[in-house]
Amino acid sequence: MSKPRYSWWGYVKAIIRRYEPSYPKELHGVALRESCAVSEAVCETGGLPDGNDRLKLVRLIFWDKTHTLEGAAMAVNCSERTARRWHTEFIRCVARHYGLLDD
Repeated sequence: MSKPRYSWWGYVKAIIRRYEPSYPKELHGVALRESCAVSEAVCETGGLPDGNDRLKLVRLIFWDKTHTLEGAAMAVNCSERTARRWHTEFIRCVARHYGLLDD
């Protein structure tokens, strides 16, 4: 079974990389909407039973930019497959909050 290809995938990853939680009041228009989508995804992910580990993985990959997916999996102490699933779910969550998915 193949995975679907989304044209917005790279755009959403760029949104996540640009996210600055301390500057939402200075943003307007599309930048504000992007920031809100990531903030809502962070809140939703943090509420999950393993939310802290998921957010640590996202932080290491996207915001600190210190780890690859495989390295972040080792830092969080989970399997590479689990890390890949968490990574995908977070990107899809941001896309859903931004309005790119109907799920």
